[in-house]
Amino acid sequence: SKTTMLLRVIVSEKEIRRLAVKDIPGNIEELNQVLQTSLGLRGGFILQFEDPDFNNQLCNLTDIKDLPKERATVKVIFTADDSSDSTVDTCSLPSVSSGDIVEWPDPFPIPHFSHDVELQLNEANNRYTKDGSVMVISKGLKTDILDTLADIMSKISVYPERQHYERVARALVEKHPCLRDPGSEKGWYSWFHSLKFKLGNYRQKLSAAGCSEVVINKRKGEGLKGQNVKRSKKGEVNYCPDPPEGQSLENMEEKRKIMESEMRKKDPDHQFVEDLMVATFSQRRKEIVGDQPLIAEVLSRWPALFNERQAHVEILEEAMKGMQLGLLIGCESGEPDAIPREVFDVAVVVEETIVLHNIKDVVVAFSLLMGVIYCMNLEYPYAIKYTFEFLQRVVMKIKPDQASARVHGLRNKILRYKL
Repeated sequence: SKTTMLLRVIVSEKEIRRLAVKDIPGNIEELNQVLQTSLGLRGGFILQFEDPDFNNQLCNLTDIKDLPKERATVKVIFTADDSSDSTVDTCSLPSVSSGDIVEWPDPFPIPHFSHDVELQLNEANNRYTKDGSVMVISKGLKTDILDTLADIMSKISVYPERQHYERVARALVEKHPCLRDPGSEKGWYSWFHSLKFKLGNYRQKLSAAGCSEVVINKRKGEGLKGQNVKRSKKGEVNYCPDPPEGQSLENMEEKRKIMESEMRKKDPDHQFVEDLMVATFSQRRKEIVGDQPLIAEVLSRWPALFNERQAHVEILEEAMKGMQLGLLIGCESGEPDAIPREVFDVAVVVEETIVLHNIKDVVVAFSLLMGVIYCMNLEYPYAIKYTFEFLQRVVMKIKPDQASARVHGLRNKILRYKL
């Protein structure tokens, strides 16, 4: 009889997934394939597991027999190995940018370059050791180095952030000191700028090749369906991965229909639905970010997206009239308050449509509202956008370094008063 293994998969510090594997893999390679298919992990990685023989301390997984039966915790360690023919795609993760999703290696592992490049670097490194002389870098050599690094970096994220460029540039000159910038304090600043320029060109190639994430971010705001509450923010990057390896759009559409049918049942199999939602993430993000459909259409095609083990919703049309985004709070009669104490129901509303309800706590409802804003790719309401930004950047500490000048100034005032 077939046995089901329940895995707790640590993809990153902020992303820990629950995965049910119906057939126990026979070896580590099969387990890696299961993770790649189910979670969309692509790129070089190794696995560690909590070893019960050592008080659940993490150890490298070298034999599938070492993995505890039925329930186990494994951690994914990305290696940025360019021997892999795929890319990193943690497709089911909530992300504002792909840099939030994947743990960049620190220090970044500089790969081996082509044989002729390695010979030149070894000779130049020997000269640097003897007399401190740096290498005169030819155009062809620099191109080979940048092409290799750009390919590996894109497998982690097509849109690296500043600290990621810095990390790669610093690791490059630490491994090959002959490449240091002469007269530069840090020694790698020119490589930092070269990598940014190279990744920009590399994204153009990916766009021409049909990479969904690059294409969608390139054409933001074009050909949208009607007016949406979404407006792309300056510098915003929408995460929209290609389908997992071995999956086609037709295959994902069939899984979407199965999920839609399952959700019509009185008591749907929620674990089965969750697995289907994970498997169809690429298709869903392409529809939501690329086409920006109205919320009613999304509810129809993806009913599980707004499922909180929900009952059927009675829409209070008058109360929601004109409400583009917000919370509808049901409370006992009495004096109105900012956060009523006697709350019996809270609903999340988008485009005059209830997408979540039967929530008993306003704080929980607001957290779910923030989740809806992400998964539906929505913009904060203009009249209170700074309130939402303050909660995101200061309270929730999501990319605080990207706060607007107004929110940044308010945060500094609060910190001064606190001190």
